Amino acid sequence: MIIDFIVDGTQTCAIRIFEDVVPETAAKLREALPMTTRLQHATLVGDQLFAVLPIVMPMENPMLTQDIGDLRRKEKGTVAGTVVFYAPRQVFGVTYSDDLAVEPLLNSYIGEVIDGMTELALVGEQVWRKQDKVVELRLRAD
Repeated sequence: MIIDFIVDGTQTCAIRIFEDVVPETAAKLREALPMTTRLQHATLVGDQLFAVLPIVMPMENPMLTQDIGDLRRKEKGTVAGTVVFYAPRQVFGVTYSDDLAVEPLLNSYIGEVIDGMTELALVGEQVWRKQDKVVELRLRAD
């Protein structure tokens, strides 16, 4: 399942949700998309753009932030591109840098950015300075 991450009307990146690993999360997203919300900035599993979603999803594939970082660096060489969902606050997070926070927070590791990392990093830096951008999450047609 691919989700287009569209910021202020411009296609920014594409995200692959790990349907085989987080099937309930994927099903909930499939039912709810498209949706529009605001972007905020956080540093958790790298510098992240995050959006609070108006849906409740399960905690699937839960991992501590440092474990996600270790896994991503081992598999991909960087934390950038990690996509997580923090169920207690319904936060969808997309990582655009390799800066990893040390807070041992449990997140659902649900996917990865498959294209548009440069564009995502540019938007991330803009949102870090001024948190006023709108994001649309849209299911890409198969």
